[in-house]
Amino acid sequence: MVKHLDDNHPLLPDHVGVDLFKAALSWKARLESAMVARGHAWYGDARSAVAAHLDPRGLPQSELVARMGLTKQAVQQLLDSLEADGIVRREADPADGRSKRVVYTAKGLRALHDGVEVKRAIETEYRDKLGPRAYEAFVSALRKLARP
Repeated sequence: MVKHLDDNHPLLPDHVGVDLFKAALSWKARLESAMVARGHAWYGDARSAVAAHLDPRGLPQSELVARMGLTKQAVQQLLDSLEADGIVRREADPADGRSKRVVYTAKGLRALHDGVEVKRAIETEYRDKLGPRAYEAFVSALRKLARP
């Protein structure tokens, strides 16, 4: 006989955070899958986190570390791998000779361009699924919730 757990356990409440988390995971999985299918294999692993934080115009490596909330060593490892694959390069920061600036290569910028296309396609699917008015309300609510 199989024992069933109580779905209404007080430590497992049904709340909006679970729905937001599941929706975000679904969006991320769709983005990563589409990017890998387009030939950007690095989007399928931890290195894709860099894309969420690196400005397309470049960024001091120290600022990237702060944005990612990881150790310098962890970010260094991600960048070493992305640099080896020709996605980013590190160059001297003209504003601070002691600092390195992380910039996308042409290959990295192509990935960002593809990412924009994939994100727009996902948005279109969401708009079609919800309808234009509900979609705009959804986006507006998310932005409102994200403000401090």
